[in-house]
Amino acid sequence: MHPSASIRRCRDEERVIILQICNQAAEAYRHTIPRDCWKEPYMPQDELDQEIANGVRFWGYESEQGLSG
Repeated sequence: MHPSASIRRCRDEERVIILQICNQAAEAYRHTIPRDCWKEPYMPQDELDQEIANGVRFWGYESEQGLSG
């Protein structure tokens, strides 16, 4: 990890970025995710919102370029 980078809990106002990261990660594994589990988008906004409402907490990797993982 770069010295100025950190892993931190994601903030509520970062939901759009969290969603982008989740869907980019799913795309990277598209051919290993079973076809009957794949959908477009892999995680829609309402599903992310429901997961957060259910208590799921997201942690992210932040570097000088911003939240990226």
